Amino acid sequence: MPVIMGEVEMRDLAQKLIKMRFARAKGYIRGLDKRRRLDFYRVSVADGEIQTRYTLPTLGLRITLVERRVITGAANYLGLRRTRFRYEEARVDPLPEHLREKPQQAAVMA
Repeated sequence: MPVIMGEVEMRDLAQKLIKMRFARAKGYIRGLDKRRRLDFYRVSVADGEIQTRYTLPTLGLRITLVERRVITGAANYLGLRRTRFRYEEARVDPLPEHLREKPQQAAVMA
């Protein structure tokens, strides 16, 4: 049976994750739920934004880690500039109802 987290707990979890580095946040999320699932890893969703998403079915959460593009340095001889991605945001949302697992019902033997 999934544990339902309230808005305050989800906000606190997001604040805790944003204080960590990216790799540390991923490890912390993996440790929260034994049945976790990595939905996608570093997928470009919007211009200049990369997302990594985990689903935690036991806790009933969907956690998205967001990295944003940062252009640094001067242009090289080809006119290209160095691009890095910086971890800036953690989104903690409740799992949508259609993705929640139904409790197993006991089979009736006749």
